[in-house]
Amino acid sequence: MTRIPTMLMGADGFEHLPGRRVVRSLDCLQCGYDLNGAEAMGRCSECGMPVPFSLAGSIDPIVHKLSPIPNPQAVGRGLVATACALALLSTAIFIWSCGLAWYLSGGSGSAARFSLPPVPLWLPARLWWYIGLAIVAIGGLALWSFKPQAGGRVPVGTVRSVLLLAIGVLLSALAVAVIPVVSSGFAKPWLLVASPLFPLPGLAIMLVGFRGVLLDVGKRSSTFRRAKVRRQRIPPLLIAIGLVTVAWVSLLLSLQVGESLRAISLAVGLLALIFVAIGCWYLLLNAWWIYAALRVPPERLRDLLTEAELLPSD
Repeated sequence: MTRIPTMLMGADGFEHLPGRRVVRSLDCLQCGYDLNGAEAMGRCSECGMPVPFSLAGSIDPIVHKLSPIPNPQAVGRGLVATACALALLSTAIFIWSCGLAWYLSGGSGSAARFSLPPVPLWLPARLWWYIGLAIVAIGGLALWSFKPQAGGRVPVGTVRSVLLLAIGVLLSALAVAVIPVVSSGFAKPWLLVASPLFPLPGLAIMLVGFRGVLLDVGKRSSTFRRAKVRRQRIPPLLIAIGLVTVAWVSLLLSLQVGESLRAISLAVGLLALIFVAIGCWYLLLNAWWIYAALRVPPERLRDLLTEAELLPSD
């Protein structure tokens, strides 16, 4: 049987629990029942779970020892907005690549197939321009949210990280907006095939900049800190982007070599893009964990309990 602790470590040091009561709203960790008024060494009246376990699960002493953020909710919104831009961009690249793969799969294996104007556009040209504008708008919102933190007043993110995010947003939006141009009949065939590569540098730069802010702000979320397999790592996504680049360069070479290399390149490139897209959507979930922690920061253990009784002196 698990031993029930008689003291817990809070932000202000160890707090003794015997003789004290919960004085604020506190949900039971198991059933969600409000433990306000319960004895600190007692049990939940609904499910019987010991109150100290719920106290331990509701506090986060590490957060109170970090430097304060002037506007934590704005930072949280910036994280979520950046993750949304990454998810939108990666999904757009994947959709365009799937359409291009479908088009290339109908080729005869020679470069002559790609000299036929115009190349069909499987999604309206205006849609790609709208996606580019959406990336700029969402990325601009994120950068505005990080603006106070980039000024050096608090150690959340760095000027370098925010600058990388800005560069990545602009490059990505420009690359997405260019897609309808390279799909026209005036574009060279190899330029069409290479078009999925255009947004990748911007995506990689955004991921590097996002990582600098995510890891720093993520310290304020116990869910993010303790997550293992549920936490998306950014280096594997960068490796996958590199794999997509290699696969698409091989695809360009396959236009002059044959269909076998083309099939392998398309398969590897699309699988890597699927991994990148799923990873970016999972980053959105990770960012939401952090936003939730910044929006409702954990209380101090001492504030949740009545005053400790003074021990009798000798």
